[in-house]
Amino acid sequence: MQPGKQLGGYQLCARIAAGGQAEVFCAKATEAALFGKPRRGEFVVLKRLLPAFRRDARYVRRFLEEGRLMLRLKHPNIVETMGYFEQGKDCILVQEWVEGQTLERVQERSRGGSRSFPLEAGVFIVRQLLFALCYIHELSEEGIWRGLAHADLSPSNLLLSKEGEVKLIDFGVARLLGGGIFQEDGLGGTVAYMSPEVMLGHPADERADLYAVGVLLWELLANRRLFEGNSEVERMHKVKNAQVPPVTRHNPGVPFFAELILRKALAVHPERRFESARVFLEALDAWVHRMGLRQDSTLVAQLWGD
Repeated sequence: MQPGKQLGGYQLCARIAAGGQAEVFCAKATEAALFGKPRRGEFVVLKRLLPAFRRDARYVRRFLEEGRLMLRLKHPNIVETMGYFEQGKDCILVQEWVEGQTLERVQERSRGGSRSFPLEAGVFIVRQLLFALCYIHELSEEGIWRGLAHADLSPSNLLLSKEGEVKLIDFGVARLLGGGIFQEDGLGGTVAYMSPEVMLGHPADERADLYAVGVLLWELLANRRLFEGNSEVERMHKVKNAQVPPVTRHNPGVPFFAELILRKALAVHPERRFESARVFLEALDAWVHRMGLRQDSTLVAQLWGD
């Protein structure tokens, strides 16, 4: 997959990321572009199933299921998928190009510097993520499934655009609530953001997503990783036992009201967490109102440019 190669009317520019099963390219549309009717030269993202998985029908089916699912999702806080196609042995998703970077990269830069992550920006990012979760958790198909859990919320799956947008990406291990699931075997997701019940192999629902949001919020306020360890086994042990220190230990400026929100979001037992993304969002909105926190997209745009 060299720069200049064409797939489905899109000319590859550069490989920009690779995960466990797929790789992502920046590409330019040509006059023969299949989806979205983009202008000639307009950038898109091509997500391609890695060659090692193309020979396994299960992985091909899951990848195409992700494409069909993503086509249904229309929300400003979710990256838009314009179409999917197969060319030869390749399976490709065509998605919007977002000029920006992942939250993970922004956090790494913040932790490596002398400044803490801006509190207002952290709250804004989490609120935007919860807007996306309200949408997918409440989406349904009558008589077939009710709602969708992302199941892999992590800083690497949140894009921050130059314009200040927050967009959720990568639904490769998403689970249909009340119906089938896309990830039939293995844990899926990122260990440090898994809920205890997922780590233990117990049944999980949308509250596992909300736990991951709690981890993200804790890390943004503390400006450090929550579940650190010298090995994956050590991190898994900490996740299973939900060993969560008070965020004020690392950031004394965090108000007690925020600590209460975190305690609820990061409860070991799902029934003690926020019952929905909407209720979680209401709690954050109350904090924003109480503290008079600024909340607008320029907070994110400033992070992108730092």
